[in-house]
Amino acid sequence: MGKMNKRKFTFSVPGIRTMLPGLSVKIPGLSRLRIPLPGGIYLGGGRLILVSLSAVALGFLASMFLLISKGEQQITWPMLGAVYEAPSLVGARAVDREFPAEVSQTLEIRLPAGTRLDEVRFTDINLGKSGLTNAFTLSGTSTTDLIVIDELIIRNSEFPTMSIDYAEIYQLHATSSVIAAGHTFTLTTATTTDVTVSSGRGAISYVAEDMTVDRIILTQVSSGDDVVIDRLILDGVSAWTGAFDADYIHVGTLTLENVKIGDDADINSADLTIGTNGAVNINSVLDGVQEEPIQIR
Repeated sequence: MGKMNKRKFTFSVPGIRTMLPGLSVKIPGLSRLRIPLPGGIYLGGGRLILVSLSAVALGFLASMFLLISKGEQQITWPMLGAVYEAPSLVGARAVDREFPAEVSQTLEIRLPAGTRLDEVRFTDINLGKSGLTNAFTLSGTSTTDLIVIDELIIRNSEFPTMSIDYAEIYQLHATSSVIAAGHTFTLTTATTTDVTVSSGRGAISYVAEDMTVDRIILTQVSSGDDVVIDRLILDGVSAWTGAFDADYIHVGTLTLENVKIGDDADINSADLTIGTNGAVNINSVLDGVQEEPIQIR
């Protein structure tokens, strides 16, 4: 068999330029890219030229170009400045209506009617931005389309003001570790329904911790059914400005523990209110709130 004559091939791609109306993209570095190609593969004395290598190289370059041109990272929970529509953990970029020209640092979960969530938990979160009315918003759509929560626990947290209206609460436990610059509970004693969520199977959870956020929003966005949450926990959530505001909720057990509420150090002006601006029906209440001239800054 005679000596095989090996030849070397080189593959070069000139600069890539894409012209679209208003868009010009050029990758000059590619003009110097050279990919050596082997002369071929010898099988049983025959030569198979691998023309397909050229297609592979072109595919690689096309993929790299698309990656560069796309440029934006996918938004996934709990990335800030985003809106997440349950039960998805993939979000969309948020634009605050109060500051449309600024980059949003809002964390928002929109809850369609019929949504079931296992646990929503916020731990060690710093809230607040000047110009925003609420630091934490929790809201159903109406008295017939509520956010139904088995356990709502707020502990080790601080807010300038806190209000809960248009609600049904089976049990309210406000322990003696709750301190407020004035509080008013305007409650209607009624036979309310306890809430028991027996299973979280198939339900998603949203957990966020160790973050600094402008505000957190949980709102029901459609009517026709309730939203069901097994547990909603705020632990170590503190706002220097902005209210905690909850409306149109039905809670099995609401626990307030080691919470501080106050924006003016005036105990004659209630900063912690339940049922002041909208009727709240309740089955039983333990009111251990201590009033002190506290002011959250």
